[in-house]
Amino acid sequence: MDAPTQIISERISDEELRAACETPLAYLAILHRYLDGGLTALGAPAQLLFLHLMKETLARGRRTVRITIRTLVEKTGLSKETITAALRTLASPEVDLINVVSRGGPHAPAQYEVRWYTYRKAVPGSVPVRTRLRVAGSTGSLENRLKELAPEEREMLELSYQSLPPKDRQELEERVISRLQELGLTVEKPLFHQLVLFEVMRSCMYHHMKKHHPNAFSFHPVV
Repeated sequence: MDAPTQIISERISDEELRAACETPLAYLAILHRYLDGGLTALGAPAQLLFLHLMKETLARGRRTVRITIRTLVEKTGLSKETITAALRTLASPEVDLINVVSRGGPHAPAQYEVRWYTYRKAVPGSVPVRTRLRVAGSTGSLENRLKELAPEEREMLELSYQSLPPKDRQELEERVISRLQELGLTVEKPLFHQLVLFEVMRSCMYHHMKKHHPNAFSFHPVV
């Protein structure tokens, strides 16, 4: 599904999220915010999947959830193909409502983190607003993000990539290629390698990066 261009995306505050973990009424307030038009820029399957992941995270007071596609099929009633497409939409750079912390296998659960933003259609005639963090200039580019790493972190990243089993490395590279194809982009080898390393960093070094570089994954590439 193509992401809509006329959207309003507003962040749920940390205070609201903390309160939702403590009291049912605060949780219901956020749930109703999503139900009352907060996800109207998404298709029905993506809305249903987001709300289910919300229940598995915020309602249980945890940041991430480990769950298999099979379990999501059972819980939502959607087909495997529909679940996969909805996850792809929610995790896409344009929508960015789900972060795939780690990818599972045929029987292994993947780990997902919810991005706490609304994603609704703009009122006709209004100016589209997106209140996500935006980085001016080129400071948020992948190249600069990688340059921010300490030498030992860059070495760890390269080693993580090189030590992947050949099959896993191929799947990771094909995942990056698939995303580029979806966007209609062709890139040169140096940039492709940076994209692959960033995917390795997201998959294999997520907790280290969130601890030492808390904004490593929190930018939106459109300025």
